[in-house]
Amino acid sequence: MGARACQLLIGLTALLAVPALVQAEGAWSSVVGAKVSYTTDVFQFSAARRLALAEDPSQPTVVPLDKPEDVIWEPSVEVTRAFSTWLGRNEVSVKGHGFLYTDKAIFNHGDYRIQTRQWLGSDTSILFRYRYLPNLFLGPNFERRTGQRLMREERVTTHRWRFEVDREVADSWRLSAIGRYGIRLYNEPFAERDTQFFAIGPQVAYTPVPWVTATVGYLYERGLADGREEPQVQDDVSYYLHVLSVGAEFRPIERLALNLAYLHLRKTFTSSIAGDIHLGRFDTTHQGLVEFRYQITPATGVSVSYQRTQRSSNVVTRSFHDNIVSLGGEHRF
Repeated sequence: MGARACQLLIGLTALLAVPALVQAEGAWSSVVGAKVSYTTDVFQFSAARRLALAEDPSQPTVVPLDKPEDVIWEPSVEVTRAFSTWLGRNEVSVKGHGFLYTDKAIFNHGDYRIQTRQWLGSDTSILFRYRYLPNLFLGPNFERRTGQRLMREERVTTHRWRFEVDREVADSWRLSAIGRYGIRLYNEPFAERDTQFFAIGPQVAYTPVPWVTATVGYLYERGLADGREEPQVQDDVSYYLHVLSVGAEFRPIERLALNLAYLHLRKTFTSSIAGDIHLGRFDTTHQGLVEFRYQITPATGVSVSYQRTQRSSNVVTRSFHDNIVSLGGEHRF
């Protein structure tokens, strides 16, 4: 799977380079951001933050007995180049996002993204995106490969590709078709959890009046893990996933925006291996988000948000809840 990931990455990089070869001149811009977040459970923070349809709603997580709190600092920078091609307007952007934990530095990690969006006329665009999340610490866990159930650090590196077609189908309606493919590569003690996943789904946005936009999205995802072919390890994390997302953005005045979002997730593990803790397991997750954003100047904005994530499982020890409060700001150059 590692070789396949490299091949896909090379192909995508070549695709991103094509528009730049079409026209050398273009406009550069950048966004520098910073956010500070408080979480009631550091083990769930990363997965909870990425539950959105545009992120990674199936990111794995470990649920230990202790629930330590922490404050996380999140610097980010995005550089964008906009120019014209023979197809129309194009934007290529690169973004790096860091997550620095105050007390639990072992969870520190970075999230890296490169994408291109090509417009086909004024009402249609195509997006290609690649995300790289290396060596993410999930937590201590019992490995099964040796048969001794030793306590080891569980870590995962994720490669994700996203394809999206976005089209304005009427004056107030916008429809998106989303496709995802990804690979999760675990450290050696948990290598049977290496997983390929595929996802597809639509998203609809409706703007009845200029200051209100409502969105509804759905995603179906299938994950196939190497463990399904290694029954002796008894650790098959293969699954299928249903995600429903509902949101609304209100702009009562030009500079102020209120964003409300709700996400429902149902993950069903498909292991048929006797003795596997995932046999017959399913998880249900609910997440709510309230966020205020205020544009101080055309270039500078601030935000404050509250997010609650709650997962229940038919395996009680896999249930958890997490509260996150965030303050952020960004400046455009």
